[in-house]
Amino acid sequence: MTGATALVRRPARLPEPLFRACGYFLPRLMFLHSRRAPQVSWGDIAHALDGFPCEDVDLGSAAFWEEWRVRWSTRGDGYARLSQGASTAAGRSRAAGLAAGCYHWAEFMYFDDTVRKSALRHRVRELFLRSLEGEDLDLEQGESPGRTPADAPTPYWLILPPPHRRPAGPVPCVILSNGLDSMTEVEVLAVAEAYLERGIATVLFEGPGQGLRLGQEPLLVGMESVVAGLIGRLRADPRIAGDRLAFFGISFGGHIALRVAQFLGEAFRCVVNASGGPRVAPYDGLPRRLKDDFRYALLGGAADGGTDRRAADMQARFDALALDLGTVPDTHVLSVHGELDDIFPLASLTELDRAWGARHQLTTYAREAHVCLNEIDTWSLEAADWVAQRLA
Repeated sequence: MTGATALVRRPARLPEPLFRACGYFLPRLMFLHSRRAPQVSWGDIAHALDGFPCEDVDLGSAAFWEEWRVRWSTRGDGYARLSQGASTAAGRSRAAGLAAGCYHWAEFMYFDDTVRKSALRHRVRELFLRSLEGEDLDLEQGESPGRTPADAPTPYWLILPPPHRRPAGPVPCVILSNGLDSMTEVEVLAVAEAYLERGIATVLFEGPGQGLRLGQEPLLVGMESVVAGLIGRLRADPRIAGDRLAFFGISFGGHIALRVAQFLGEAFRCVVNASGGPRVAPYDGLPRRLKDDFRYALLGGAADGGTDRRAADMQARFDALALDLGTVPDTHVLSVHGELDDIFPLASLTELDRAWGARHQLTTYAREAHVCLNEIDTWSLEAADWVAQRLA
């Protein structure tokens, strides 16, 4: 061309500086190749993040996650419109699930505006439920009474395995717990699918500070009190084998799983802890985005106050979370952990492994960090088989 520079067209792509900065957690965006849980593809990642400003890629900055939120929200908006305009039920369902996935990734590390984050989470729920229209997922919504008459009830979903996988008579069941920033219908449902495929029912619940309640109230540290109410509901359900129960928790949900094993172990055949631990790493040493994550969950929304006061308060909360390893659970526990985990250090879990002896089995991955994302297909398959054997 004369007197002008030709515009070179190319496919959308993830900028290299951005890949270097967040490459480790990108597998989480395509979590477990699920069939029912909202998903995104590599193409969605490329389109959402193509042209991301990379002059100063700082995952600890609010500006980074604001840009991230806008881009993933835009991608979700496109799928939401596609769902509205689709001419078939299958098209509406599929596009709604893709939109839900995009909206979750828009908000998962966004903590600056509680109202906006909550609105995105409600949008995920709305579109996920729309994605089930015409599908055969056997999902029932219920509520478990609060710990006291003044407490709000705990919402939960009971999902029964498909008929061709379902054994005759009452079925065993796994209760699954969210982490700090996961969503019930995304990460936790994706994990639950492995158990449904093995003929095991699943319960997905949202205790105080989890799911849609994240940021609306502080995360309940003693979540075992909520789990106890769920156990009562399951034992009263003739479809469920109340003596064949298991518990699974991922990330901070893994820490909850260890508490459940200690305080409610006699109710469970086995417990799986995926990357939780008995103690959290020192607050001051965490990356800023993880500090924001913990503050948002444990304080119940965006936190104000001076940095020094806030850091001291958060460390005190971390100290209060530490488990007494002298209480050996009355159940079998499997822990899966990355040796490079910077949230729950492996050293404290190794100490737990020694203290709990034959009651605890520890599987580690030398080159993995939190949740062992590059090995998630391997460890989730092995953990589900381990549970299935104990619930048989």
